[in-house]
Amino acid sequence: MLPTILPNQHPAEPLQISPEALEVANSYLTSQSHAQVAADLDLPETVVLGYLDRPEVKRYIDQVFFDQGFNNRFMLRKAMDTLISRKFQELDEAEVGSSKDIADLLALSHKMTMEQLDRQIQLEKLKDKTPTTQTNIQINDLSNHQKLLERLLQNKL
Repeated sequence: MLPTILPNQHPAEPLQISPEALEVANSYLTSQSHAQVAADLDLPETVVLGYLDRPEVKRYIDQVFFDQGFNNRFMLRKAMDTLISRKFQELDEAEVGSSKDIADLLALSHKMTMEQLDRQIQLEKLKDKTPTTQTNIQINDLSNHQKLLERLLQNKL
């Protein structure tokens, strides 16, 4: 079986997923029922649920879902552009009509675009908030300051 580059949040980084988990995920995408997946693959439901609970499997299923049909942002944008074009065409052909319909569609299109951009900005902000690695170094050697304090304490006692 040839390795497949799977969809994920960062296309430059392939998602690491086992072939078994991929089979369960694809079967789940087809049937959308863990009981049906268990029956189709002849696995116990607990095993199927275990695969479906893995983060890489969840990410794969989410990405495939959002890439299909009108959940895909490009398909949604194309459908909206088609609607707007048809409205403009109807307005030109009839030469009578309300520009309110087109204004409403354009406002809806703009709102959808702004909401999508807002979500992308929020996602980037969340990615930037990931904790950074901190390295702490402990030096057990006596510094000049510590040596001075020791000498002062010894002279007073």
